[in-house]
Amino acid sequence: MDNAMLAKKLLNGAIEIHVHSSPDVFPRLMNDIQIAEQAKEAGMNAVLIKSHVGCTAGRAGIATYVTGLPVYGGIALNHPVGGLNPEAVRVSIEMGAKKVWMPTIHAEYYMKTPDAVPMFGPQIKNVAGIRLINDDKSLKDPVKRIVELIAKADIALGTGHISPEEALILAEYASENGVSKVVITHPTSPMMRYAPEEIKEAIARGAWAIEQCFGDTTAQMKNPVPGSLIADTVRLVGARRNILSTDTGQVINPPPARAMEAYIKMMLDNGISEDDIRVMTRDNPAKMLGL
Repeated sequence: MDNAMLAKKLLNGAIEIHVHSSPDVFPRLMNDIQIAEQAKEAGMNAVLIKSHVGCTAGRAGIATYVTGLPVYGGIALNHPVGGLNPEAVRVSIEMGAKKVWMPTIHAEYYMKTPDAVPMFGPQIKNVAGIRLINDDKSLKDPVKRIVELIAKADIALGTGHISPEEALILAEYASENGVSKVVITHPTSPMMRYAPEEIKEAIARGAWAIEQCFGDTTAQMKNPVPGSLIADTVRLVGARRNILSTDTGQVINPPPARAMEAYIKMMLDNGISEDDIRVMTRDNPAKMLGL
């Protein structure tokens, strides 16, 4: 079986934990229901939808009701939800959120290179960046409260677009305070720029997994990374410590289910085994969602 056919086979049962859909302030290719319908048709098991500007848990519930595919949501702690806002996190969890991301487009670290993803530009002009740590390198009190809420709900904590320094401090604190699923968000992305040693250090400090995204290899990025970099990072810490997601939904990228199929083929072409791909696209995402 060639890699294209094998990728189609491996798509069956896959779980997407990072996809963008409309309604949104950014142009999106498909809405929540269309993404769920396409994933269901492809034989995928579940989808998690993400927005940089609001909670998606309620929308996910509607998409599940309409399509019958399990669809989940979460919240990214950017300025539209009040930034590092424990109350927004509490309400999102009550609505069924499965993941809380630290700031993404409004993270201070990301805003130092605002053109890494050109379409984000208009949403981050004249906005103060959000930082998780104080001058003494301790976490700010609202972050600690958010960690407490995540631990109590036993859901996932994504690092978003914060700096590697902040992510290492957060991973250690969260893992020591009851969060079992700290996920380092696309550290190989050109907008994150983790060194291999920082990725290994994040795992050593308690991060459960790193998430690597197909979108970082596409034209949505100003400087896309090669698929070989992602494959090398899989080998760096092992498949059991990786999750593959697409981070697609942009109008310039393939539809998310097709993007996942292309991503699986890319990993096969770069020497990642069929068994490891199943771990990263099915087993680990299922654990992250508590399935």
